[in-house]
Amino acid sequence: MHLIQSLVWALPLALPFVAAEIEDVGDKPRRFEYTITWEKGSPDGFEREMAFINGKFPGPVLEANQGDNLEIVVNNQMPFNTTIHWHGIEQKGTPWSDGVPGLTQRYIMPGKNFTYRWKADQYGSYWYHAHARGQIDDGLYGGILIHPNNNTQDSLSLIARNASQLTAMRAAVRKVQPIILSDWRHLKSMDAWQINVDSKLETPCYDSLLVNGKGQVNCWSRQKINQLTNGIQRRFLNNANMQQLTDKGCLPAKAVQMTFARNMPGNLSAIPKEVFDVCTPTQGQQDVIKVKQVAGASEYWQAFDIIGTFGLVTATVSMDEHPMYVYAVDGGYIQPQLVQGISVSNADRYSVLVKIDRPGDYTFRVASNSVIQMMSATATVRVLAANAAETADESGGGITPTTVKGRSVAPSIVRRQQNGASSTPYINDVGQAIGQGVNFFSENNQRQYPADPPGQTVAQTFKMQLRHDGSAYKWALNDTIYPLSADDAEPVLFKATPIRDDSTTLTTKNNTWVDFIFESSTFPTPPHPVHKHGTHMYLIGSGQGNFTWNTVAEAARANPGRFNLQNPPKRDSFQSVPAIVQPSWIAVRYFSSDPGPWLMHCHIQTHLEGGMAMSIIEGYDVWPTTPSEYLNYEQ
Repeated sequence: MHLIQSLVWALPLALPFVAAEIEDVGDKPRRFEYTITWEKGSPDGFEREMAFINGKFPGPVLEANQGDNLEIVVNNQMPFNTTIHWHGIEQKGTPWSDGVPGLTQRYIMPGKNFTYRWKADQYGSYWYHAHARGQIDDGLYGGILIHPNNNTQDSLSLIARNASQLTAMRAAVRKVQPIILSDWRHLKSMDAWQINVDSKLETPCYDSLLVNGKGQVNCWSRQKINQLTNGIQRRFLNNANMQQLTDKGCLPAKAVQMTFARNMPGNLSAIPKEVFDVCTPTQGQQDVIKVKQVAGASEYWQAFDIIGTFGLVTATVSMDEHPMYVYAVDGGYIQPQLVQGISVSNADRYSVLVKIDRPGDYTFRVASNSVIQMMSATATVRVLAANAAETADESGGGITPTTVKGRSVAPSIVRRQQNGASSTPYINDVGQAIGQGVNFFSENNQRQYPADPPGQTVAQTFKMQLRHDGSAYKWALNDTIYPLSADDAEPVLFKATPIRDDSTTLTTKNNTWVDFIFESSTFPTPPHPVHKHGTHMYLIGSGQGNFTWNTVAEAARANPGRFNLQNPPKRDSFQSVPAIVQPSWIAVRYFSSDPGPWLMHCHIQTHLEGGMAMSIIEGYDVWPTTPSEYLNYEQ
């Protein structure tokens, strides 16, 4: 009834008043310059070498208005090759700026720079990150915020009870704050990968979780670890005749081997004890996210863009005592869902509105819900009254290098992590609900706003097998490994005749609908967050068991309840259904309308390095002509 009433009064306000909070540059390019350096830093209290962008970790938020033409100069001052991918940006007409080495560009070599140019046709929450080896695990990422234009219809009128509340909500969205979530290793990405190669086993354990680049290593008591160990973890422990998780809250290496790589070669002696077993606590920093109420306002709302920059972990997030309206997912408006918790996977973005009516400190919780490891982190959301004074040392927003003019900054002068706010939680440290009435975001119930149905006539259907390939650290998206050496090749985009069909390449015509069926036919198989570059995808179906049909149309006739072809979730990444005791599958659909070569891959960093990727030669019949500055770059 409330929804109907709000729709009736809100009809005259159907178009948003979410004007941008940054200046309009008109037809001129909005320019950015990012300098990437390799320096020492201590995001969780442990010092290691890592990437910084303009002296910051995470990198600065790229903020623009919908319709802007962007020009971004990237200076690589690291000792490694790199590229930058603008995650979720469809790159309509600019595939040479997608940032994939060997596919759309050559590497940016040390000491060199590269200029990305693309138009912000979309609105909402995105992020940028390295697309070279495992450099996301070295901290090379930052947020993207694109303010919608006045022609973009929002969904806030579906939840506002009156005009003044709608005005307050739209004011909050104009001042949305990104919250960047990360998992963090003490090992550099190249060292972690070498351990995988030497041991022939994937090493999926991390050291900490970070909120806006800050956190600490928390070592739980044996009692707490045993108490929170779930049934699936116990099943996997039993595979190795083991009784408990490690002190880091991880499945032991032997249990990982016996569960996921039972008949594959492995050398557990090549894995240092610190990777799976040893937990050494640190004292790091805790982020303080400040929210200030507005003087004279009848009510105050705050908007957050929650961005999952994880290398592997999936985590549940929640803000104590504050339900959240999820109003956009992966940059696009949806019919809002009121929740107390959200499961955030690799590369996910959730835009949420929170009613801020009581000054005080409230804990923002991040809890791994991954089977492979339990760990958690917190930040403090500090709600300030309109007349409250602020102190400089409360500000959040990432870290800077621990070197100042060539000298190391002693860990003792790094500000210590504060105690968490004493507020009432909705979730525990593994993301489970505490008590009754805790609702979690449902992707199955996600509906785009306005409705955005996919096409019903499909030109091609591709079935792909998600599985290991020969070793436990090697993965295939379509039965065959996408080799790391492909990154070093001459970019596919630069070739005049790119048509090819093999086990790591698909070819599609322009302006056609295409279905992908991702099957996890062997089990146990973990969930894989599959990301497609270029145009976004629709999740049209999923299920347990084998996908025994040739097409979605056949499957939908046999099992109509498993499919949504009217207004399904639309995203740039979807997580496959975990296959624990039987096979599983998901079906996605997309419109091939952006000619160029586009990568599709698992967004777990070790799985991508292990070969879980493939390229889509999209619109080969209208192949784009690459500008000479990109063709000739560093040739």
